[in-house]
Amino acid sequence: MMVLHLRMNNMNRNIELRIVLVRSIYERNVGATSRAMANMGFSRLILVGPQCEFSIEANKAAANGQYAFENKTIYADWDEFYKNEPRGLQIATTARDGRGRQVQDLATTLTEFKNTSKELKKKSDTPFVIHILFGPEDWGLSANDIQYANFCCSIPTYGDNTSLNLAQATLLAMHIYRTVFGGEKTKLEGQQKLKALQKKPTDVFPDESLKLWLSEMGFKLDQRKMNVFIVLRRMLLQNAPSAKEFRILEIVLQQSRRKLKELNDLKKP
Repeated sequence: MMVLHLRMNNMNRNIELRIVLVRSIYERNVGATSRAMANMGFSRLILVGPQCEFSIEANKAAANGQYAFENKTIYADWDEFYKNEPRGLQIATTARDGRGRQVQDLATTLTEFKNTSKELKKKSDTPFVIHILFGPEDWGLSANDIQYANFCCSIPTYGDNTSLNLAQATLLAMHIYRTVFGGEKTKLEGQQKLKALQKKPTDVFPDESLKLWLSEMGFKLDQRKMNVFIVLRRMLLQNAPSAKEFRILEIVLQQSRRKLKELNDLKKP
């Protein structure tokens, strides 16, 4: 369904990102996280000891990003988690620092890991797994939750409120991950259409009809400084018309050229 792994040019090993929600309280945040994962191209959602029951509200929050939610993995506690999950890199997110928490910026941590990790340079068919952990909505991750994490990281904020909504925090974290490790961005329909036109515009653009129409209008098409055909053609292509719109333009040009020719023929002595 979607790309789960990412391989950088200077890496020999795929990476798999897994989002871990710990003791989540509100089902709508779990659903919204699934939607955010669909936006960012990830699908492995893990819940550790969820405190909520799941109903239609979670599905509504997931909207058209149901895949991660419907295929989520649930562990009762950390013992079950560590028994079943591979040991790769674990990053605990937090908005608090202090004793036992040497917090650094998430982008900094990911960048340093990408540049220095020997694991990513090893040749292996098994992907290297990165878990990013998010705590419950009331107090976040506890000391017990982060005891085995490799890093404690913060997601940057710019206002006085450093506490993020859970689903928004997961979205920002995944966006930071993509900024560091890359990935193929989704192309919108208009971008795809424009790219197709830029590749082979002559396949659909009515070049000959436009030239004949301009000639019938009395324009000289061999002028180098201001070639009206080239200018008009560029203006039309910049709007990225569809194939249907090009066909309509062809019909208009042909019909107006016939009318002009009839008018010019009447003017002849």
